[in-house]
Formats: sequence, structure tokens, C-alpha cells
Amino acid sequence: MLSRSLVRGYSTQAAANSSSPIISSTLLLSRNPIVTAELPRFETQYYKYQNELWRRLMWTFPSWYYYRPGTLADQRYKELNKHPIYNNPNLEFPRGRPDLKQQRDRRFKQVVKLPKTYKEGGEKGSEEDSIDQLSRKIVPNSRITEADQNGDLTSLERKLSRTLYLIINNGKEWILPNFPEESSETLKPLHKLAEDGLTRIGGNLINYFNVSKTPCHLFSNNNSKEFFIKSHILSGEFKPQSEGLKFMWLTKEELSEYLNKEYYQDIAHLLNDQ
Repeated sequence: MLSRSLVRGYSTQAAANSSSPIISSTLLLSRNPIVTAELPRFETQYYKYQNELWRRLMWTFPSWYYYRPGTLADQRYKELNKHPIYNNPNLEFPRGRPDLKQQRDRRFKQVVKLPKTYKEGGEKGSEEDSIDQLSRKIVPNSRITEADQNGDLTSLERKLSRTLYLIINNGKEWILPNFPEESSETLKPLHKLAEDGLTRIGGNLINYFNVSKTPCHLFSNNNSKEFFIKSHILSGEFKPQSEGLKFMWLTKEELSEYLNKEYYQDIAHLLNDQ
């Protein structure tokens, strides 16, 4: 009872007593990456080298397993994959004699061309082919979205391989969503204070979850104390409930351009580099 009385007096009498700090809850709302991270140049070259080495040392492709001899599919496979030049002892090979085994020149990697079982985008096929999903070539979507091309900083569809964080403009500067504790007899937990504040400014169409009810960081500035609640958005959309409220979804590097320098340096360790 004694500790509860101290907490109550500490948080609710801030307006009456200037010596008491103003307590607020700051929501660190993030959208996790949707696609895999972009590989650096060194890693890209490394995986390319490993792939080329694997193709060079791999066993001969067992075409007999996938294409039964004598079938139409086997005939199409042989038309696409010609046999290497025979190692004729009566001929000279300036670039070295072929090392043939199982109809493969083992000096080089084996490049296998497979018969197509689908229609390309420019090819004309019958109506049945367009309906049959098995004949459709699987093409991954582009990593560059329309929001990236248009530079839309308010879209959750941008920077799919990076973590985005929500910031708002309070009329003076860009900040993370911050909600001060109101003077009342009923005190709210810090995580509940952040949840109610997010619903009040962004609507109830956001599906998210808090990592923990315990604050992950404390930022003290003059007579205020901000407790950070880390949260992740799963689905939905942030829709401002008041006219003129500006917001953006930014990466860690982009946050450094909009947030206060001292403020950003204090919370930089909470942000994901990817």
C-alpha cells in the first residue's frame, strides 16, 4: 500500500507540483521486414562462387530419372541438351582434350536446359492453357513496390526488406507517438496508456502486439520521463483520426533525418539495422 501511494503521488501530482516529473508512454511501433534482406556485394559474390563450384563438382544430372527413355519428354530434353564433342584421338584440341564421362565434359560445369511446361508472357496459348495454373510460369513479385517508386513515406508497402517505425508530427517536430499520463484517480499501466493513445490517434484498424508490458527504455529530459513500449504491427493500417495529423513509416537511417539529434542518439540502440 505504501509503494502504491508513492507511485500515485509521483504520477498524478505532476501538474500541481513542478518538482515532480511528467510521466509519458512512448510507443515504438514497428513493421518487421516482409521479404529477405538484400545481400551485400561480398555475400552476393560468395554465394555465386559457391553455386558455380557446386555446379562444377556436382554429379551428372540424372535425366533418365526425370525423363523416361523413349518418351516424348526425353526427346525434347535431348534436343535442348546436345552431346559434347567426342574425344577423337586423331584430332587436335588447342584448348585441351575433352574429359567425357556419362556424356558430360567434366572440365566445365554442367548446364542443363529443361523443356518448358508453361507459357511465357509473350507467347499465345489456348484458353485452356491460360486457365490451367500448372502451365503458368511462377514469377516472383518485384522487391521494388509502387510506394518505393512514388516515394510514399506513409505507406507500409515500402522498403519491404527493412524494419519501418511510425513517427508523427506534433505541430512542432517529428516524434515517436508519445502519450502523457493524465491526472486522475485511476492510473493506467504504461502499456495500456500507449495502446489507448494509438487507438485515439490512429484508429482501431491496426492489429498489433506488444513485445512486453515492461518498458524497454527510459528517456529523461528536463522534467519529463518517457517510458518506451516496443510493439509490432501485424496487419491493418494507421489512419489519422484528426485532420492535419502527419505521420510516416521510416527506416532507422531515415529516422535520424527527422528526429531530434540528441533524442535519436539515445534510442538508436532500440532500432533494428535491417
